Amino acid sequence: MAERQVTIEGQTLELEKPFMVVATENPVEMEGTYPLPEAQVDRFLFKLWLDYPETDEEVEIMRRQLSGENPEVEPVTNAEEILAAQKLVNLVYIDDRILKYIRDIVLKTRNHPQIALGCGPRSSLTLMKCAKARAAILGRNYVTPDDVRALTVPALNHRILLKPEAELEGLDVKAVIKSIIEEIPVPI
Repeated sequence: MAERQVTIEGQTLELEKPFMVVATENPVEMEGTYPLPEAQVDRFLFKLWLDYPETDEEVEIMRRQLSGENPEVEPVTNAEEILAAQKLVNLVYIDDRILKYIRDIVLKTRNHPQIALGCGPRSSLTLMKCAKARAAILGRNYVTPDDVRALTVPALNHRILLKPEAELEGLDVKAVIKSIIEEIPVPI
């Protein structure tokens, strides 16, 4: 995915730009579901959780099913606009203090007492790029520590494996990342 190419029976094929993969993951307890190896999981930008719908939303889902409603999906952008947005994000300024802040967060995952497998360099790059994108979306041409903090959990949670004893204590990856964010001094 990150290499923007696929190999099928020894033949490498370049993928068109922009290229994106969206995947879903069933709970591991489901039969026939196996977790991806760390090297493959690391290539995903984010891991997000979608919760169950609210009670009123669930009723609305059933109503729409009963009515036979089949909503049309309309595009909200096109490839050219996405590529232009990517170029705009590249122009967003990120200070060395913010880069070191990202580095410190990622490094902390590598020597945290509750983490068995921490984040690699791809994590730093991901967090940097995502923080730049958030700044652009919010109309800024510079990154703040808040941009980094807002995206640390979704950008890092799937790249960390907790030690078994941490899991036995009832900790989850999100809680450990949040504690790391609180431990690392915010640059001024």
